[in-house]
Amino acid sequence: MPLHRTLFGSYRGEEVFRFTLERGGLVAEIIGWGATLRSLRVAGTDVDLVLGLERFEEYPARETYLGATVGRFANRIAGGRFTLDGRTYTLPRNEKGRHTLHGGPDNLARRVWRAESDPEGCAVRLSIFSPDGDQGFPGDLHARCTYRLTEERVLRIEMEARTDAPTPVNFAHHSYWNLAGSGTIDGHLLSLDADRYLEAGADTIPTGRIAEVAGTRYDFRRPRRLDAAGDADYDNCFVVRGEGFRRVARLEDPSSGRSMELWADQPGVQLYTGFKLDITTSAGRRLGPRAGLCLKTENFPNAPNIPHFPNCILRPGETYRHVMEHRFTLPG
Repeated sequence: MPLHRTLFGSYRGEEVFRFTLERGGLVAEIIGWGATLRSLRVAGTDVDLVLGLERFEEYPARETYLGATVGRFANRIAGGRFTLDGRTYTLPRNEKGRHTLHGGPDNLARRVWRAESDPEGCAVRLSIFSPDGDQGFPGDLHARCTYRLTEERVLRIEMEARTDAPTPVNFAHHSYWNLAGSGTIDGHLLSLDADRYLEAGADTIPTGRIAEVAGTRYDFRRPRRLDAAGDADYDNCFVVRGEGFRRVARLEDPSSGRSMELWADQPGVQLYTGFKLDITTSAGRRLGPRAGLCLKTENFPNAPNIPHFPNCILRPGETYRHVMEHRFTLPG
């Protein structure tokens, strides 16, 4: 299967490569910086289904996490601290100076991952080592992220991690999706396989209460426009119905007929509609509010501090796994 590698840039003396995969009517570009999905195009067109930047230098200069693999702990940890096995750990607070976001200011989405290609499997495997004490987290952590395209128009992403000491782990994929390829996502239709959501308090930190979506603006059990409630600004975690590998969401652009089903094995999905986006790329493209939306399958935000949330502690001898599939329908 077509797979190409080119030099995309360098960061602190490390080369950053770009890998191009083509299969099943899709063309994906993955870069070593942050194990990032830079582009996902419909083959034979310039329609890009995710937001990306033209030049490597733009990625380290921004903290929007376009297409990145975020961790060690995706989303927020309240107060930048947690207690594990009787010991309290303090983390750098890079969210409003009060909380830890995505694992800290120098999180794994802001580093160069080692990459190797698998031409026969039309895949790229990226790996990184995070030492004990990195951003305040305990334990040596070895992590890996694999991107794979299939003939069935599926982008499959597999994440794994191992540790030598107990530590919180929660990786997430941070692409901003726009199935129209331009404009905003306000007219997209979204459905979520979620009957409940996490109530959030100040600074989007979960209160610990799990609420029903029925009768609220968070009810996406049936497809509806993102701006149907008169407000398309969302940054909330939803509780995915069921367990194991199952459907999480369906996104559709009625204007083009393109749609995407998201399947995953995590307990939650964070819907972020990109309302804080404000980027002008080196090519002069403007990526403004709601130019794309994120559907980040993940464990619950602040899980290390809320005992009744799903376990997020990885222990020696265990393997953290997170698998997701993006299944596309591309008319024409």
